[in-house]
Amino acid sequence: MDNCCCIKIKNSIFAAGMRRIVIYLGLLLMASVQATAQQVVQNKQRHFKKAVPAGNYSGVTWLGGDRYAVCNDKSATAGFHLMTIRLDSITGKIEDVRADSFLTSGLPNRDEEGICYVAPTNTLFLSGESDGQIVESALDGRLTGRKLNIPDVFGVSHGNKGFEALTYNAKTHRFWTTTENTLKSDGEQPSIKKKMANRLRLQSFGDDLQPKEQYWYVTDTSTVESTKGKSTLGVSGLAALDDGQVIVLEREVRKKAKGIGSFVHVKLFVVNPQLQQPGDTLRKRLLTEFRTRINLLKRSFANYEGICAGPRLADGRQVLLLVADSQNQYKGYLKDWFKTIVISDISFNPNDYATNPL
Repeated sequence: MDNCCCIKIKNSIFAAGMRRIVIYLGLLLMASVQATAQQVVQNKQRHFKKAVPAGNYSGVTWLGGDRYAVCNDKSATAGFHLMTIRLDSITGKIEDVRADSFLTSGLPNRDEEGICYVAPTNTLFLSGESDGQIVESALDGRLTGRKLNIPDVFGVSHGNKGFEALTYNAKTHRFWTTTENTLKSDGEQPSIKKKMANRLRLQSFGDDLQPKEQYWYVTDTSTVESTKGKSTLGVSGLAALDDGQVIVLEREVRKKAKGIGSFVHVKLFVVNPQLQQPGDTLRKRLLTEFRTRINLLKRSFANYEGICAGPRLADGRQVLLLVADSQNQYKGYLKDWFKTIVISDISFNPNDYATNPL
């Protein structure tokens, strides 16, 4: 056999080996992508017109079992709805939602946007966007007189852009809250003409109701290219997890004059304050995102304002429950949507997070 033939055989063997390596690496990449995809599972949103009255549902919290408390930012008086929400224990899909009762203190509504359940005291805390207070309520609707001691810096917000999100976790003994948009003292707010991020203060409180750690949180910027019409960008919900991480619900609402083309873009990020020092800008990682819209074929438009950590499924995965504000089923066109997202354990290394610069 001459040298030419030997070289051809060696090249053929080398090429075959390289093909096997490429195929193997491709299979590894595919497996990695599939594993990442399974880390977050979105279930379809559902509405229950006959069982859930039209409302302005802006916050939700899990009470255990199938019981949830939901606040309504335009209810006649301050309070919350008790709802039964049944989930499939294997998939986390919503099987049924029923509004059971409305409990109230009888006082005027405070534009109540956020709600969280505190198991150790068997009470609820509700944030009011109009008065900037976060107050405690018994499960029968009566106010206890206790409230979180809000730092003075939160005293001045841009109108209807104050406390929107509220959560509590009994294992970490921490409340977490933030405003929907940038405080006046911290700069300008984004708008359809100002393509900028919100710079928010993520504030924690302890079981003693006193302020603890505070961090900066920077939202993404608008996805809308146009400078016409209206666009609202901000944080509308938080969900504190047992391991100290916090899910942040960012959403952008794009409204067009005649409705067609309007959408809501939702992004769920995870932050881990334990990895950083108070006063830092939190690094964040995108968990998942989706868009609901109004067009000639779809009316899925859902302005998700509330989120909470619900039960764990049979396999240990965590359910996140989201609730949308339909503006009282605006003109009979919008719906009171509910949605679940199922997540596996989401423990990341510090380098897996990214800081969104201002």
